[in-house]
Amino acid sequence: MLAIARPLQKMPWQPRVSLLDRYILGEMIRPFIFGFGIFTAIAAVIGTVFYLIRNMVEHNLGILSAIQVFFLRLPTFAVLGIPMAMLFGSLLAYSQLSRRSELIACKSCGVSAVRLVRPALLAGFCALLFTFALNELVAPPMAYRAIKTLEVAIQRPQPTFQTRNIFYRRFASGQLQQLFFAHRFDGEVMGQVTVLNFEQGQLREIITAQEAQWHGSAWLFRQGTYHHLTGDREYDAAETFAERRFPYPRTPLDLAMETRAPEFMTSREIYHYLQVLAESGDTKRLRQWRVQLQEKLSLPFLCLSFAVVGAVLGISSPRQGQGRAFGLSVAIIFGYYVGAFIFTAFGEGGAVSPIVASWLPKMIVSAIALGMLYHANRH
Repeated sequence: MLAIARPLQKMPWQPRVSLLDRYILGEMIRPFIFGFGIFTAIAAVIGTVFYLIRNMVEHNLGILSAIQVFFLRLPTFAVLGIPMAMLFGSLLAYSQLSRRSELIACKSCGVSAVRLVRPALLAGFCALLFTFALNELVAPPMAYRAIKTLEVAIQRPQPTFQTRNIFYRRFASGQLQQLFFAHRFDGEVMGQVTVLNFEQGQLREIITAQEAQWHGSAWLFRQGTYHHLTGDREYDAAETFAERRFPYPRTPLDLAMETRAPEFMTSREIYHYLQVLAESGDTKRLRQWRVQLQEKLSLPFLCLSFAVVGAVLGISSPRQGQGRAFGLSVAIIFGYYVGAFIFTAFGEGGAVSPIVASWLPKMIVSAIALGMLYHANRH
């Protein structure tokens, strides 16, 4: 029988954690580890194993390389597995305590449901911090390394930059200011470049060049032609040049050099790339990346909500065994991700803002968790 005790005598530098909190946290560790392993493995099998098997069959990917890629990708799936494991761990732990009548004993001594859920909140907060650190410091670089390892193993390396059709638009005060287009790019020099400059919506300059290269603080165009147009779109001046510098922004180069997907980037890297996209005027791509940034920032907070939901369900449903707890966890997770996918699609389509698309599903889960806790505390 679980003992109700006051906080033990602590040294000044030690955290004040009561015996009740320690006991419940201890009960949560084993199911959390079990759920973390199961959910991470399921995500990894769906997200990587089938893809690796196809590459082994079609591109003769070696078994050692496949294993290396698999383990490099594991942190990405661990990020998804932690909130799921938090739900399963708290649900099963509190169900076991309820089934052994230990929570009933606590309630008979005047311990409220809010007090009983406090250890789950503490565990959820620790999981939140760990998920955030894993998602920012470990998963992105390792996932990117996994892709590069796979490309080398199947002898199909992809350049880290855009090689063809670099297109950039610049706006100011809602009006188009510049169009920059390059047919090819080798990582340093852009080939067959065309630039159109506008003033108050009217085309004023046309520059074409065989090559263009960022040089210091400006573009160096080589073997080109410069045309200046008047208000009636007739050529006012036309000249050819061997080399000429133009003080245009380096944004086209930044766009061409960044070809990584959001999952391979930290929040800070995504934020800086968003500033580049904002200058380009590509609103569709800008919305997609903004949604991905908010998803990366909001995902760790799911640990707190799932911890409370699992704890309250465990208190209210003492008959949950391990199999039923796992099934209920899967049903809740499936329902959440279906809703989250719908909101993400709305956000990328522009129906709702990226913040609403990413945070509203988490807020709904949090509201449900608080409602369930309030109801359990009154009964």
